[in-house]
Amino acid sequence: MKDPRNPFRLRQSESIDNDIVFLNLFEPGVLELLNPQTWCQSVRPIRSAAGGGKTSLLRLFTPSVLHTLYARPNDERLKELTQRLRDLGALSDDGPDVLGVMLLCGRNYALLQDLDIDEARRNRIFFGLLNVRIVLAVLRAAMSFRQLRYPTDLQRLSVAELSGIAAPPGLHLPCTGEDLYKWAADSEGRICQTLDSFAPLQDVSLPGHDTLFSLPLVRPEAICIDGKPVAARILLMLDDIHKLTKAQRSLLVETIIELRSSTAVWIAERFEALSTEEMLAEGASEGREYEQALLIEPYWRKHYKSFERHVVRIADRRIQEAHSEHPLGDFRPFLRDSLDGPQWEDRFRHAAAMVQERVDKSAHGSKTFQGWIEATRGQRSTSRDQALAWRGLEILMARHKNRRQRSLFDDDAIPTEELQRQRDSSVEQAAELFLAQEFGFPYYFGADRLCRLGSLNIQQFLGLAGDVFEDVISAPLAKEALELSPERQHELMKKAAKRLWDEIPNRVRHGRELRRFLEAVAQFSKWYTYRPTAPNDPGVTGTAMRMTERAQLITGEVFKTIPESRRLADVLASALAHNLLIGEPDYKVKGDQWMVLYLNRLLCVHFDLPLGYGLFKERPLKTLVEWLDRPFTAPEKEEGLL
Repeated sequence: MKDPRNPFRLRQSESIDNDIVFLNLFEPGVLELLNPQTWCQSVRPIRSAAGGGKTSLLRLFTPSVLHTLYARPNDERLKELTQRLRDLGALSDDGPDVLGVMLLCGRNYALLQDLDIDEARRNRIFFGLLNVRIVLAVLRAAMSFRQLRYPTDLQRLSVAELSGIAAPPGLHLPCTGEDLYKWAADSEGRICQTLDSFAPLQDVSLPGHDTLFSLPLVRPEAICIDGKPVAARILLMLDDIHKLTKAQRSLLVETIIELRSSTAVWIAERFEALSTEEMLAEGASEGREYEQALLIEPYWRKHYKSFERHVVRIADRRIQEAHSEHPLGDFRPFLRDSLDGPQWEDRFRHAAAMVQERVDKSAHGSKTFQGWIEATRGQRSTSRDQALAWRGLEILMARHKNRRQRSLFDDDAIPTEELQRQRDSSVEQAAELFLAQEFGFPYYFGADRLCRLGSLNIQQFLGLAGDVFEDVISAPLAKEALELSPERQHELMKKAAKRLWDEIPNRVRHGRELRRFLEAVAQFSKWYTYRPTAPNDPGVTGTAMRMTERAQLITGEVFKTIPESRRLADVLASALAHNLLIGEPDYKVKGDQWMVLYLNRLLCVHFDLPLGYGLFKERPLKTLVEWLDRPFTAPEKEEGLL
């Protein structure tokens, strides 16, 4: 590893150049996303925001990584990963069973769009470069898979004739791997030499191909070594598709689907490559030849507890790998997760006294809440528990007073049992949030909340964990314990949240408009959360629109009646693509279906919001459009609760 001091600073899998280190850091929980029956079939897009873990997943199936894993059967750290790959059929007792071919698609393909030639010629050059690079990647991977030398042993490889498609000029099939290698290398050289030439491009001399002939060429039965198929299955993995131009991406995906290759193809890309309509539709395209897209963050959204377990294990692996000679233990113990202890007693005692005084004044000596007040006063517990109890009681009293339907016996004492019935964990969570806001207690601390702040994205979690770990490993210099205080954790999370907020205008499409919109959503959520009655306790963290309105944004049907909704569609697509909003479609409530838009959890930190999912307050499409330009202002009248 290049930076063993702080293992969380090493983010990208391609930066980890040692296969053993890569495997030690790889957390197998991500393989939950793959269906054992269909993972290596047909065409499958794999999408996420930046840092979602796509490239690490692809690299796992490359020959060198699989062979390294197979060669370490007794390594305890790798046993779970080995078993999961066996369950998928990627490994067997004899070794790797799938030939994974990985090709990065960010190598200057987008520059072809600037050539001063017609689109058809640009497409020929595009296909020409892709074909030769796919061929070279397959040859290299095949040699690695059989643990032969590349390119020295290519004469042992044979390639069958193409089926249903003509070979390009200069390539005569069947042939040896050595012949195919020479043809591909010469073809790539001619194309690059032509593009690098200072002379004007002449249409008649431009090299290239009319289609992706390399896909039907890459079949298990068509590529043999010493007369035997190189592998039972071949998986072609195209990474960084988002770096292509929009036209190139569309052409590539459409061509792959039309060819109906028997070879499985993974198309990995960031959400930002999708059009507004595609992003809002959230990967609805699927079919027999085009399998349903694997959407990483949306998957974790449905299984966020699994995500939180997943990233804790990632953190443990990184610490153990970087500090193997002098073990520092697991990640959780570095983060103090409670405010118990003598240093907090006085502060909580003061908070409890202040809230109790407010409660007494609010009751005005009425017997209505007398039993509740006496029960709370008689509670024997820590100062923190007393502060939470009084703040929870204040919330419940506010709810009782705010009832829309007043009973005939409002002055009658409410039974103490009713207090116990209404004082549930959600009320306690709201009380904790309110106390933190009112009295300055730290709130964003502890391993569980740090994992939640990863907001379903591995890179975001690693950034936060890196900030925390930097403080932890610096502690011995100040002769402090290897445990970060809640105050310091809270401070670090606040700083990280502000960095994210400040980066939005320059980092994402429609950044300035998007930040205005996010601020309106956040301020609306904050107003709703901190109302005295704590509706939807412990608080809302986003908004929602009807699914019918989402459909109108996708089709453009609403653009004529609300022209500014076109801007809203673009802003929402950008927010979803960059994981600044987390979408949950088809949420059923109030007899309708909704597209929920949760704020990124770090944005919740910036606006002092809770971190839970499942609580939101819907707004009509017209209001969401207004938020593009106007800040949220609190309404004068109370609203019904969702």
